[in-house]
Amino acid sequence: MTESNIIIGIPGKWKNRAELIQTVASKSEGYLLTGNIFHNNDKNITFQAEIQDYEPALKETFSYASKGNFPEGLLAEINEHTLTVYILADASDTDSVADLIDAGAAILRAGGMAVKIETTGIAHSKEDWLKLQQSPDILSVYAHFVTIIGEEDYYCSFGMKSFGLPDAVTLNTMSPKEAASLLNTFNYYHVGERPVFTNGETFSIQQDAPDFTLTSLQDFRYEQDHPFYNPYGLWNLGISK
Repeated sequence: MTESNIIIGIPGKWKNRAELIQTVASKSEGYLLTGNIFHNNDKNITFQAEIQDYEPALKETFSYASKGNFPEGLLAEINEHTLTVYILADASDTDSVADLIDAGAAILRAGGMAVKIETTGIAHSKEDWLKLQQSPDILSVYAHFVTIIGEEDYYCSFGMKSFGLPDAVTLNTMSPKEAASLLNTFNYYHVGERPVFTNGETFSIQQDAPDFTLTSLQDFRYEQDHPFYNPYGLWNLGISK
């Protein structure tokens, strides 16, 4: 699949590609799916799209990506999908991510079941995604596209490349709750304010909290061809001495 900052996958039970194209034209509120192009002329929104046939592992991957929050009925529906529409975006800020959210909502209105962000590994229900589309504020968008993961030696975020930014990582020297608070606060500040960080600069979540020294790293977690790889790298937050 073509490299992009963000790839979202939306399965549905369309009889064939012709029905998918017709349903999109009639129910997506202005979008057209033509070849590999998904376009809304009125909103001046264009994305690349790819359509895949039935994928046997899709139910399992959606279950995992939803962190067990999808009901069995929805997973059973996903297991009966016929096609999956993948929308590919080269986003760089919250406005371009909001356009992608709108495009995903269009496929959902045309018969899509749920959304999985392939480049982050997070799944959202149809209802949740349509609600996000109605109110795509920065905090809500960030919460839907970025997740915090704990590994054996460190905690890190995934999904900041959706905004054209590095992810954040810190060593496993604090509780999961403390690490999530640190990384989310740093990332949200990065997304909302767009500061220019430099190596050796310090960051603190509040005035009386510890300082963390920033060090720029290449993304060491995955190979460059993996969907989770962040080409913008990582900011390592190390406790200042």
